[in-house]
Amino acid sequence: MTSRADQADQAAHPVLTADLVPRPRGPRVEFGTWTHAVERSVLRFRFDCERPGAFTGVVSNRPLADVNFVDMECGRHAAHRDATTISEGEPPYCVLTLQLSGELRLAQDDRVAVLKPGLFAIYDSAKPATLISSDDYRSTCIRFPRRYLGGRHDDPLAGITATAFDCAPGLPSAVWDMLLSLNRNVETLGPNGPHAVRSVLDLVAVMLRAERGERAAGPADPREALLERVRAYVDEHLSDPELGPAGIAAAHYVSPRSLHNLFARTGFTVASWIRARRVERCMRDLADPLLREVPVAALAARWGFTSASHFGQVFKRETGRTPAEFRQDSLG
Repeated sequence: MTSRADQADQAAHPVLTADLVPRPRGPRVEFGTWTHAVERSVLRFRFDCERPGAFTGVVSNRPLADVNFVDMECGRHAAHRDATTISEGEPPYCVLTLQLSGELRLAQDDRVAVLKPGLFAIYDSAKPATLISSDDYRSTCIRFPRRYLGGRHDDPLAGITATAFDCAPGLPSAVWDMLLSLNRNVETLGPNGPHAVRSVLDLVAVMLRAERGERAAGPADPREALLERVRAYVDEHLSDPELGPAGIAAAHYVSPRSLHNLFARTGFTVASWIRARRVERCMRDLADPLLREVPVAALAARWGFTSASHFGQVFKRETGRTPAEFRQDSLG
């Protein structure tokens, strides 16, 4: 049952209206059955519960491509990710959790987020974490491969894990509205479903980058703002094989020298940044089961590589594996 305080919080957040938020399907089950369902749907945890005999909960998992939409309700408990539950060889996932009822305390990276209805947070499967829920807990979690956030050369979650964000009007509300809509309609999306979820996760990445920027220390730097615009421009034009420093500089009304100076403090040249972003997009496509039959050369051309042999060399240098090896490892 949702408390009056939680109902008031939900009323202040249009994204949490009853018709938008799916409820878990199926009967409530005892503690052991519920923990197994969480491990199958989200991640492996070490669980604690003060009164396991009185505990009941329900979990429903709607998978779409390599993304899981998980709705859960339960009583008070704790869940721990630590050395006993984090496997070195498992692929890295992100878990985005939206609080709908009750309270959740999420700890990771020496931060603690206290989530009440209308707040959300993200955590990293590869790092230790502790989650402690109140009674009357209800949430929607989105588990997705970390590669959707890009950032192979920096940490896209730096400074924002275990941080409470408000699902307020603006980009957060719009993104969650789309995520919850996908959750409600997973079974009816048909062959376009995987493409839809990838597009929405691109917006999740934009939202998280925006949250990182808002929490960055110090006053706004015009050079940083220009760098973000240039990076966005690069992402929008990766399919153009002619994309290069001269064209990027002209599009932003700066000299090529100024553009190179802008990137000098990032650890990348302009060309190496373009190359890294192209490889990241190719990695995502190679790991997509719906694109299993698309030739590697066609995927490379889709992201601006004009030569299959050159792409193979670049990919091996960047990832340590050939495109074929990466695809086989990702798809099994």
